[in-house]
Amino acid sequence: MLRVGRWSFFLCLLLVSPGWYLFEGRAQARTKVQLWLEAEAARPGETVWAGVHLKPPAGWHTYWRNPGESGKATEIRWKFPPGVTAGPVQWPVPETHVADELTTYVYPGEVVLLVPLVLAPDLAQGTLSLEAEVDWLECEIACVPGRARVLAALEVASQRRPGPRADALTAWKARVPLPDPDLKVSARWTEEQQEDKTLLEISGPATEAFVPNDFFGYAAADFEVLPSVRPLAAVPGRFAFGKWVNSWGKPLPAQLAGLLVQRVESGKPLRVVEVTLTPDPATPAKEAKAGPTASADAGQSGGTRAHSFWLLLAFAFLGGMILNIMPCVLPVIALKVLGFVQQSDAAPGRVRFLGLVYALGVLVSFLVLAGLVIAVKTAGGSASWGLQMQNPVFRVVLLSLVTLVALNLFGVFEVFLPGLASQASGSLATKQGATGAFFHGVLATLLATPCTAPFLAVALGFAFTQPAGVLVVFFAAVAVGLAFPYVLLCWYPQWLKLLPKPGPWMLRFKMFLGFPMLATAVWLLDISAAGYGNGGVLWLGLYLVVLSLAAWVWGEYAQRGSTRKGVAALVGLALVSGGYWGILEGQLNWRSPVTMEANQSVKGAVGVSAGTLWWEPWSPEAVLAAQAKGQPVLVDFTAKWCLTCQVNKKVALEADVVRKELQAKEFRLFMADNTNPNPKISAELQRHNRAGVPLVLVYAPATNLPPIVLPEVLTPGIVLEALEKAVPSR
Repeated sequence: MLRVGRWSFFLCLLLVSPGWYLFEGRAQARTKVQLWLEAEAARPGETVWAGVHLKPPAGWHTYWRNPGESGKATEIRWKFPPGVTAGPVQWPVPETHVADELTTYVYPGEVVLLVPLVLAPDLAQGTLSLEAEVDWLECEIACVPGRARVLAALEVASQRRPGPRADALTAWKARVPLPDPDLKVSARWTEEQQEDKTLLEISGPATEAFVPNDFFGYAAADFEVLPSVRPLAAVPGRFAFGKWVNSWGKPLPAQLAGLLVQRVESGKPLRVVEVTLTPDPATPAKEAKAGPTASADAGQSGGTRAHSFWLLLAFAFLGGMILNIMPCVLPVIALKVLGFVQQSDAAPGRVRFLGLVYALGVLVSFLVLAGLVIAVKTAGGSASWGLQMQNPVFRVVLLSLVTLVALNLFGVFEVFLPGLASQASGSLATKQGATGAFFHGVLATLLATPCTAPFLAVALGFAFTQPAGVLVVFFAAVAVGLAFPYVLLCWYPQWLKLLPKPGPWMLRFKMFLGFPMLATAVWLLDISAAGYGNGGVLWLGLYLVVLSLAAWVWGEYAQRGSTRKGVAALVGLALVSGGYWGILEGQLNWRSPVTMEANQSVKGAVGVSAGTLWWEPWSPEAVLAAQAKGQPVLVDFTAKWCLTCQVNKKVALEADVVRKELQAKEFRLFMADNTNPNPKISAELQRHNRAGVPLVLVYAPATNLPPIVLPEVLTPGIVLEALEKAVPSR
């Protein structure tokens, strides 16, 4: 579908105002409208279904009964002879359409709006003339109002005769959503408000056939259900999401009618049930049967919710602790060990102080990341764990920083880690300072966020759907968990006596630590250069050479030299400036890597090969198409900067035994690459309560079954068990 922008919406308002006819000669509506009847003849007292058929041009759409954040619902005004009455319009299920941050409910193409016509029992036989005046709004890039008068003839006779459109109307009636008396759904008003808007929580038991994730509210005079959806954490076997309701300063509605929707990313609902919700602000949640009326049953208790909150907060703390042993943070752990050795002979108070400073560096860094996530969400963007690694500028800055840290450890220059400075005599008598401790905390955070860990993904998946205050609390819990082991050792310095005594060996060990840091720089070079086309590796590598040369000039002549230190400093500054302006700005255009998207589109068109497995680019439509053909599906949500993802792929997904099983069961493999920002991937991650990659989903061939969600850290056995559950061996 084509986009309808904000200016187009204002044009629509202008055209449908009382003076719209002034523009009628310039913009004529092109939608064809007809009145269909299911019967040519009917007996008195019977009901005859009528259908207003709207067929806009290709690429255009009309609107549902609730048009959403822009648009106008189609209106029908009947003109009947005495003895004929019309019932309410029955609307088929719409699709969602997003353009310029506006979400609307539309019919992309033809639609039939159905209306039951009731004939009076005493109606005399003869031919009736039925007339309707239809007003609609059709939109492509611009919007054009339309009006048409449609006619049809109906004979009142002793026998009923079906009309030529009977089968078509029957098919369209099947697309009108119906209530399901056996389905239960809960609704409650939360305490979260934004101006006149209140968050409505909708939850209930999920089934294999129906896992709702949206609610399309019917249009109402006193309130508005906004289209945006907030995913909420739910216990296994239940669904939960939130919808903002604007009551315009009036009391909150006692009932809300609409459609409970299981929606796919293309905007097309997979399954829809008509419901009437009766929210209750006084009790935790009120179970209501899905249908025209609502009944009350028991819902989740506030105690259960509080218990789940504290459990997830504990998961955040535990996940932060586990991050210390993830591959991302290993280079910094080595620096911590060296710091422990340096502190082994220091006063206990000094050791504890530095431990707290390190924790402060971690906490401040996580709070900055939390602020970044909140800013992205407030601006309407998609935020996820490790989102800063999706920014090419951040990746290049981090690459430069890690390279300089490696050079510092090799002794090329001394500036970043004051406590690790090697003196001219080669001694390391100086203890680690507060600046170095704080910097270690910042660096640990920067290298930890591309990774996820057991427990952490579940906790952050919940946190990313919550208000800003809750998100900050969870980020702080992860920070405390990451810093806790180091602070614990600093608080009990007697444990440090198990480490070797400080001595000249520390200088060699410090230089050795430069190599894992250099390996981290190579990894960052690999994920950064890919975004700049074929010459990315060459030019980014040359930039690092120039940066390293500048660091050597600074350390050898400005720091350790005895004469012309000012000249050396100017030469170093000139090298850094030349590398920045000549390479980053001149050759790479590093802040706007336009070649990145083009490179991705070409690559995605042919798929990605890994060993003997063939990975296709992921999309929700591709998954549904594969399932429609009876094929099982495995989707790997990954990113080049996610080391946990790469380990999962090598150890589990591409293990020989797993590869053979995937091929034997004829699985389609899709790769969702989140290296660079992708709103569809972010939405899918949130749909499965994940804050970021990795995420691996296994789909059975049947389209009505939810996917099997695998844990963050995989083994071949875990993957094989999921494959067997999706496609049992015969």
